[in-house]
Amino acid sequence: MTEHPVRVHPGGWNRGLAWFVGLELLCVAGSFVMLRMGQTRMATACLLGPFQLLMWSMLLSSGQALLAAFTVLLPLAGAGLLPYTYERFVFMPGTVMLLCLSALTSYLFAARPDRVRLRASEWFPLLAIGIWTIASGLNATTHGWGCPFLLLMTLVAIQVMLLAYFFATVPRSLTDMRTLLYAVVATAVLVAFCVPFLQASSGGFGALGGKMVDTPFGTVNLNTIGYVLGPISAVALGMAVGARRRRTRLLLWSAVFVCALVLVLTKSRGAWLGFAAAFIYITARKRSLALLVSAAAFCLAILLSDVLRALFVSRAAATTAYDPSLLGRFVLWSYAWHIGKANWLLGVGMENFRYVKQLLGFPMPLKVGLDFNAHNIYLETFVDLGVVGLALFLWMLVSSFIRSLRAAGTADAGDLGLGLSAGIAAYAAHGLFDCVLFQPGVFALLALLVGLSASLRRLAGVSPVPHQVLRVS
Repeated sequence: MTEHPVRVHPGGWNRGLAWFVGLELLCVAGSFVMLRMGQTRMATACLLGPFQLLMWSMLLSSGQALLAAFTVLLPLAGAGLLPYTYERFVFMPGTVMLLCLSALTSYLFAARPDRVRLRASEWFPLLAIGIWTIASGLNATTHGWGCPFLLLMTLVAIQVMLLAYFFATVPRSLTDMRTLLYAVVATAVLVAFCVPFLQASSGGFGALGGKMVDTPFGTVNLNTIGYVLGPISAVALGMAVGARRRRTRLLLWSAVFVCALVLVLTKSRGAWLGFAAAFIYITARKRSLALLVSAAAFCLAILLSDVLRALFVSRAAATTAYDPSLLGRFVLWSYAWHIGKANWLLGVGMENFRYVKQLLGFPMPLKVGLDFNAHNIYLETFVDLGVVGLALFLWMLVSSFIRSLRAAGTADAGDLGLGLSAGIAAYAAHGLFDCVLFQPGVFALLALLVGLSASLRRLAGVSPVPHQVLRVS
């Protein structure tokens, strides 16, 4: 083997190292200036920017690697454990941009794989939702309802639809899909371990019964964390039931147990409902005695813990007609229904109900009321995108569940099909009481579930094929 010596200057100084040190010093200086100006987020971006660019340059040759890097951070983004500026302006848009560039320049590489073609039922809802979101935003702007958050959420929705497309087309084998799902489960366990250490926000309980906690990068609602852990726990549960290897089953069951315990700590009844719906679905599908025994063991663990038992019982007992959280939702649902009926075709713009309702007499000051959307993913979609947008959203959700359900009966992909269909069931059930599409990480989790369901339809029953370099076609 021929060795290539590194060329250095007479003084022993490597030119590449000099450029790197110079760039780092420049970034440190920029970070210091931003700190002096009080711009802590920009200061953080100056420090982390070069490392982010280095990571992207290393991953650009592989669409699968890009998706894997994105998936690893996805639960952290959904739970508010990433810096806001990084999450909003680097994490998702940067990944989407690089995936698009990789797709558009794939013709430059002679060893590119065959082009992946999706069925019309898989790509059309994604394209139509993106177009309808733009049309709805333009309609809202012409009516004088435009605001910066409307523009931001319109862009986020388009990015999520693109991510769903890439999750559907990039994986080239069932092994690729398992890698992505194992990654998201592993990071969800990390999030679960972090939750007990989060302190209650100084704001306490919100006006409508919110549960805010402080993270190193801001405040987040425990319902949001529940919307991350619930569907991912359901995915892990489905894959654990269908896994063949004992070690894999043990690791997945451990992940389910940890995440489910922390779901109790979130006090999120929507997350409980979502996970329960997924559990009932898997139990009915597999008719498994082991699942019933596991459920009994989990309930026993809650009963033996004074803290968990008190949290569960108190939250369940508060679920009455006089619960402020439910009363607040009834008010929001009523406003969403009436505003949606008045704008039934195009809606009022993506996540723009929170602003429009304040113009129509919502009984809260603008500064406080802007924090609340419809708290129901289906009503929110109806009021934001109209009846057409709601129909497209339901089409995307139901068709994805059916595709995963069919794959659950195959020999090679039964664990993937059961896990994805359970995750979609949990996401959809939780959506009856919460809508966290404003959190890009939670919204992108839907893209992962929907996109991989289409990829699973394409790959189910096909043995994993070894590959060296994957590119987006």
